[in-house]
Amino acid sequence: MLKEIWSLLHPLDILLLLMLSLLALLSNLGLLGAAAWLISSAALQPPLYALTLGITAVRALGIGRALLRYGERYFTHKSAFAVLAALRLRLYDTASHLASFPQATKTKGTLLHDMLTGADILRDFLLRGLLPPLTLLLAVLLITLLLSPYLSYGIFILPILYLSHCLPLWLSPQQSNSSHYRSQLLDFAQGSHELSRAGSLDIAVPQLDQTAKHWQKNLFRDKTRANRIDFLLGLLRIFAFLWLFILLLTALQQKQLNGISLCTWLLVLLALLNEFAALPAAARHFRQAQKSANWLSPYAASPAPSAAPLATNLLTASDLEFHYPQGLPVFSTLNFSLSPGCHTAIVGDSGSGKTTLACLLAGLWAPTKGSIHYGSAVRPFICTIPQGSFLFAGSIRENFLRLHPAITEGEIQQALHAAQLTTVCTKLPQGLDTPLGENACHLSGGERNRLASALILASSAPVLLFDEPTAGLDLPKANKLLDAILKRADQTGQTVIIITHDLPQLSRFSHIIRLTPSQT
Repeated sequence: MLKEIWSLLHPLDILLLLMLSLLALLSNLGLLGAAAWLISSAALQPPLYALTLGITAVRALGIGRALLRYGERYFTHKSAFAVLAALRLRLYDTASHLASFPQATKTKGTLLHDMLTGADILRDFLLRGLLPPLTLLLAVLLITLLLSPYLSYGIFILPILYLSHCLPLWLSPQQSNSSHYRSQLLDFAQGSHELSRAGSLDIAVPQLDQTAKHWQKNLFRDKTRANRIDFLLGLLRIFAFLWLFILLLTALQQKQLNGISLCTWLLVLLALLNEFAALPAAARHFRQAQKSANWLSPYAASPAPSAAPLATNLLTASDLEFHYPQGLPVFSTLNFSLSPGCHTAIVGDSGSGKTTLACLLAGLWAPTKGSIHYGSAVRPFICTIPQGSFLFAGSIRENFLRLHPAITEGEIQQALHAAQLTTVCTKLPQGLDTPLGENACHLSGGERNRLASALILASSAPVLLFDEPTAGLDLPKANKLLDAILKRADQTGQTVIIITHDLPQLSRFSHIIRLTPSQT
């Protein structure tokens, strides 16, 4: 999967990132080398004009290093977050599939947590696990080539030192996995009431403490081993520098270079070896990213599971039953099917479970018993905004973009027109960009309902589910809104489900689901 991360970037972007990182590193080495040359040359008290080149080089390299570092940070972070966005979209789509079908077993929050954590690690893989080692490798090869006339048999010192700093790829222990402890902690939190009633808290708490201590012990062991490796590598860098110093002194005695060049190269080598200190951490991060990539590959690359397709029905509810914890059943053996283009109304008295049924159909909740089979794997399959949902405090445009990131200005205007909101938007001080306040408090109740309807109408989902869209509207506006919803659905080939109390409008629907007190 690490190869797939690279595939998300254009080859020119990859080349740009490598060039910027390498030039930023070389500018830092060059700045220190130029400073060493200037100081050692000035110690000989030459004429001022003889130092002009060194002064100019120090200034130019100082400015260049700052600009290159900024460009490197900007483009690497931009690319990393682009990779993160693309990867998270894949994972969210997979999580949506896993959560929407009863057949899927991994629907817990721990799965989503692990997915997002793994995605963040892979984002940092580009910034910390790959670019720094590649850049340093190129710099090591270049410095080795330039020093080759003076190093003789010591020409392999820097490459060998580089390889030794990659040892954490193999020597570092596996990262301690907290998933077992987190799973046990969640089980304890969710089942604490049952454990208390059963009198088993005295047994469960020590077990949880033991798991936590074991996890902490493993963390401490891994950290200690990593610190030992870093200490030994630090000693190795010191010995490598002393060896290079001796070789350069030998070259000085043999008149292969002068004292000024010796000072310059020593400071360049010190700066280069300082870059080696971050290499073990990069190697560990590379290994951690590889582990996360192997775990995420089935979710990011493989198609998500889907229900068995039905040839004639969009969805079928079979023996559907739902009840809240420690509550009476809301539904009992509820059966129905929804065909394409068969607009459906859900009616019933207040408290009969209309909104609950909508949440089940949308996959927001899982039924207690029975099943809902979807006839298509297209996602999102159903678009709905249940009553009581909060709208974002930003503008109308922001609400559309948060729910439909790829929506165009024309599509926003079409949805607003269908929801009878065009006139309302023109009266707002900043139009579509006017802040709506917390939960769109600057809109009336009817306008909020129509905005929710507009957000649903902008969706390309096969099924559009509206929860009391005409609530708070007078009869003419309610009729116009309902006309616009059904007309737009007929034009786009979508199917509408509407929860309504407006019984005179039922003649417009080809299918009616009545929730009666006998089902609650």
